[in-house]
Amino acid sequence: MSTDNLAQLLRTCFIKQNISPTTRMVRWNAQGGNRMILNVDGSSIGNPGVSDFGGLIRNSDGGWIHGFAENIGISNILHAELLTMYHGLVLAWELDIKDLWFYSDSKNVIKLLSDHVNE
Repeated sequence: MSTDNLAQLLRTCFIKQNISPTTRMVRWNAQGGNRMILNVDGSSIGNPGVSDFGGLIRNSDGGWIHGFAENIGISNILHAELLTMYHGLVLAWELDIKDLWFYSDSKNVIKLLSDHVNE
C-alpha cells in the first residue's frame, strides 16, 4: 500500500465525509500592545497521575524572555494548572515584569482567578 493510499484510508476512517478540513493560521498576538505575555500549561497523565507544567514569557514582538518547566510527580490536572500559573507569576515578578497578559487553556483556573470566592 502506498503512502498516499494509506493517508487516504486514514482520512476516511477519522474524518467525517461531510466535513472538509480547514487550515487555520496561528500567529503570535500581543493584542496590539507592548505588554509581556505569559503562556502556561499543565498536564497530567491520569487524574491523579504523573504531572508536570511549563510556561514561557515573551515580549510583545513574540521574542523569548524566559521559560520554565517542572515535573511535579503524582498529582491532578487542576493542581498542575494552578502550579504553572503560580510559577509563571512568581517568575514575572522576579523579572520585574508588572504589565503582563496571562494565557491558560484551563477554564477551571481562569474561573478560579476571575470569579468571586465566597469566604
